[in-house]
Amino acid sequence: MSNFTEQHNKIAVHLQEVYKKHRELDEHIQDCFAERQDDLTINRLKTKKLWLKDEIHRLESQLKALQ
Repeated sequence: MSNFTEQHNKIAVHLQEVYKKHRELDEHIQDCFAERQDDLTINRLKTKKLWLKDEIHRLESQLKALQ
């Protein structure tokens, strides 16, 4: 397997993991809203979700650069 393929696969697997975490966090935030959790908790979760979104964009850019 070439170095390109290994690197591409590694990034792609990590990207899928981050997508999954992002979806799970979104569901958790919705649950917190439904349970009327405090704003500080929800804002922290939203900040983490934004960080994951940035990570998704970074990884997608890396994959595009490999092509």
